[in-house]
Amino acid sequence: MKAKAKSVEECSTLFEIEVPKETIDKAFEEAYDEIAKVATLPGFRAGKVPKDLVRKHFANEAGKDVVERLIADSYQKALEEHKIEPIGYPEITDVVFGEGKSMTFKAKVDTRPKFKLKNYKGVQVERKKVHVTDEDIKKALDNLREYSAKYVSVEDRPVQWEDYVVSDLECFLGDTPAHKKRENLWLFMDKDSLLSGLMENIVGMKKGEERDVEIEVPEKYPDKNLAGKKARYHIKANEIKVRSLPEINDELAKGLGKESLDLLKKEITEELEKKKKMDSEIAMENQLLDKLIDDNSFSVPSNMVSRQIRLMTENAKAKLTQKGFSKEELDKKDEEFVGRFKDDARRQVRLLFILDRIATDENIEASGSDLENAYKSISLQSGKSEQEVKSYYEKEKMVDNLLERIREEKTIEFLLKNAEVKEKE
Repeated sequence: MKAKAKSVEECSTLFEIEVPKETIDKAFEEAYDEIAKVATLPGFRAGKVPKDLVRKHFANEAGKDVVERLIADSYQKALEEHKIEPIGYPEITDVVFGEGKSMTFKAKVDTRPKFKLKNYKGVQVERKKVHVTDEDIKKALDNLREYSAKYVSVEDRPVQWEDYVVSDLECFLGDTPAHKKRENLWLFMDKDSLLSGLMENIVGMKKGEERDVEIEVPEKYPDKNLAGKKARYHIKANEIKVRSLPEINDELAKGLGKESLDLLKKEITEELEKKKKMDSEIAMENQLLDKLIDDNSFSVPSNMVSRQIRLMTENAKAKLTQKGFSKEELDKKDEEFVGRFKDDARRQVRLLFILDRIATDENIEASGSDLENAYKSISLQSGKSEQEVKSYYEKEKMVDNLLERIREEKTIEFLLKNAEVKEKE
């Protein structure tokens, strides 16, 4: 076998491999021998077909077996000969093959980047001291007050700004409905709304009144079917409501299941301390990882970067779709997403190799008990039993991915323990 190897692109090797005729001939003989053991033809029992008929009738099956086996074997030998560490499966192209001839093909594969890892112990990071202020507690109480708000029906006056109107709403472009009729839809009368033109025409309506309103929908309206167009809305005001906020006192606390306002404040303080501590730890971890990436600059496989960009794009689209953006419109912005995520994706891939190298150098591995603890944690978060979680990961062949994630988390814990932490106000 002959195998030439050359670097192409970033962290990618192209093999040009030739398998000699003698190896092909031997592989065909072995393939025909295996087929002959089970082959059946009219007039012959299984395994009793003469060799010449096996060659005649099963040449395609033998050829497929030979190609698959020899490509795998010769590719593996090429890796060993040239001491290449592959990532993932190779891309096989330009296969030239025939019985009684030599075989040639090309195999392109991503390879591990070669880099000298800079010192990763004693990395300087800042940790913000955790303080819960009176203002923090006030904001939390205000949020709970908003949560406990009651909405009181108004019977004796028309709609005013900052009212809530429970309405039936239809929208038309010309005579064509733009969407299904929405019943008992709550509308807040907000002067700063994107559809402020609609709100202006609802203000002044009385309970039970119906009205047709024509407006120019703003260009930046999320629904692209309506954006920039003249739309006609038919609205019926079923109810008019105002929001009533409770006082911040013991009654508010009792409504939230607490004995007193003082006890509520104590629990708020404890929860805010936990959250601020967690936020501080996350910020410290991000500092550490950013410094590792910045201190270790090297090329990474372009295919891995592309996969990371696709993943980041899919996540971004999913979040935007939940906010009302059209999937069709988002799909048209793929180039924009690629441009936005390209640098971050490259950094993320580089971080994977850095953490993997550190884990290898420090003999950090995910154990069986780590895996069981992960199943337990996922079980608590998902509400499913540990056995259900375990079965899902095994069925979907995701156990190795989970082990890799655990290994990365343990590596980051190791780095934080060995970091030089400076407290900051």
